[in-house]
Order: sequence, then structure tokens, then C-alpha cells
Amino acid sequence: MLSRSRHPCLHSRFSSILRPSTVNVRAYATKVDIKALKKLRELNPVSITKAKEALINTDNDIERALEWLDKDALTSGAKKAEKVKDRTASEGAIAMHIGDDLTAAAIIELGCETDFVARNATFVDLASGIAQSAMALTSPNSSAVLANIELGLLASKMLGNRSIADTITETIGRLGENVVLRRATTIGCAGASDSIVTSGYVHGGVPGSSGGSAGKIGSLVAIRSSIRNSQHRHALNQLAKRIAQQVVGYAPRFATLKEWGEYTKTLKSDAADENPEAMVLEMQPFLFGGGTVGEVLAKVSKEIDAPVEIASFVRYERGEGIEKPVKPSFAEEVRQQLG
Repeated sequence: MLSRSRHPCLHSRFSSILRPSTVNVRAYATKVDIKALKKLRELNPVSITKAKEALINTDNDIERALEWLDKDALTSGAKKAEKVKDRTASEGAIAMHIGDDLTAAAIIELGCETDFVARNATFVDLASGIAQSAMALTSPNSSAVLANIELGLLASKMLGNRSIADTITETIGRLGENVVLRRATTIGCAGASDSIVTSGYVHGGVPGSSGGSAGKIGSLVAIRSSIRNSQHRHALNQLAKRIAQQVVGYAPRFATLKEWGEYTKTLKSDAADENPEAMVLEMQPFLFGGGTVGEVLAKVSKEIDAPVEIASFVRYERGEGIEKPVKPSFAEEVRQQLG
């Protein structure tokens, strides 16, 4: 047996291996605090496994764990978004938001791959939040009643503590499907309290978890008139809502016969001979009775002693213009969520 005195170098080598290291290494928690786990999942309802991972990596610090989850979700979402970017997002939801003073409103379409995800509360909340954010882009110019929103500009707006673009990326990671902001439009004129009233309607609405909703078809309508008081504004708002329901149900393309006439001037004679009643809103029978939409507007104008006209309208139906793939079975939809 080798003695310590005869082999000091060998003794020094083994001692250094067996001695506890004196280097200051960051020690992480090895056990999850149950109370912290419960609180964390209340604040961010991720899986138990992911919540435990976040707490282990942050020494059971809830605030740091929330930040860890946010970064992890964005990283995972970016990877998933790259993987699913070529998938067709032909389903989705239409969401709208009307300003508190009823002078302007916004409508958006958020696409996804399946109706299964379109009805998910996280997806609905996202669509509702984007519509509300779009309100910041409404025009204060009284001549710009209807305006399409540049999607890049809207995507750069903040939704909570991150941009809409990053929130969409995170949602892709959470829900496992391609999510696309397809289009957005504002209607009315922000602050035009003396001339414009807006309202809207979404058909087949699904509620989210934050008070918003989104559906399959939606419409916004702006009415122009002389607004005298809040009671008058409320009455015109209700009329605009009914006309928005009309637009959803009958899908007109033009507000007035004048608009139709201007459009047909650019067409060949055989196309110009088409019956405009199905395409012109004011010529359609009013969904709620009382004659055509134009006749109802004339009656209201006489009642309030002020001209009432449709300034503009917009109608969105999810998946318009997209060639839809063969719809998977419910089992396949579930498999896609888990894939």
C-alpha cells in the first residue's frame, strides 16, 4: 500500500477530487413549492410539467417563473410557426370592437386551421384583443369612413406586454396550428360625434374568457345623420345594428343604387343588366319588416326630421377567398393539436 508521506503528489490529486468544490456555483431548487405551483398556474394556465420546469429554473420565484414561461412560449411558438407556416388557415374567427362613443369601430379576421381551435377561448380572446387594438387606427378624417388597415402596422401594436405579432407566435406554440391575421378594417370617424353612428353584428359568436367574442360572419355599419343628443344617437345605433344583421344575412355588395350604377359603368353590357336588388342594400327587403332598407331609412329620416343614410358598411366571412382543404375528422383535429 502506498503511504501518504512517500507519494504526496498522488495524495494531493485524489484529495482535490474528493474535496467539496470551493467554486461559487448557482444552486437551483430541486423541489417545487406546491403553493407557488398553484399560484403560477392561476396566473398562467400552462401544463403542470411546464409550470414545474419554470419554478425549478427560477428557484420557485413566481415573477421570474412567469418571465421564464413567456420566453419559453415565444421560443416554442417561433419553432412551431416555422413548422406550420405553409398550412392553410381557412377556418378562424371574425371579431369586432365598437368605440365607446359609437363613432368608429373595427373588424378583423384571424385565421386558423380548424374549427376546433377557432372555438378555443385563447384564440377567441386573441381575436377580440386584436380588434380592440385596431381601434387605435381609426381615422379622424370625416371623409375616410371605411379604411383597410395595413396588417404590418396592426401587428406591431402592443397587446398586453408584447406585440400582436409576438402574441400570435406564442399562440401558435400553445394551440399547435397556423394562426394568421388575414385582414382588418375600420369604419366610421373617431370623434365624429355630430354626424356618424356605428354598430355591428357577429353571427355564431363564441365567448372568450375575457368578455370578448368572435364568430363566423361579421358586419359593421356606419350611419350618417345629424346627431342632436344621446337618445337620438342610441336610436340610430340600434338601427345600425339591425342593418348590420341585414348585411350578414343578405350579403349585399353595394350600399346604394348610385354605387351600383357607378360600378356597372365599368362592366360589359350583359353584366350591367343583372338585377341589382340582391346586391344593393337599400333595395333589399328589410329583415325586420317595414319595406325595403331604403324605405325604412326614409321613414326614420321623416320621424327625426333629419336625413339618415348609410355612409358605408363592411362584411367579413371567415375563410373567404381561400380554397379549403378536405376537412379532417374530429379525431384528426385532436391529433393535430397533440402533434
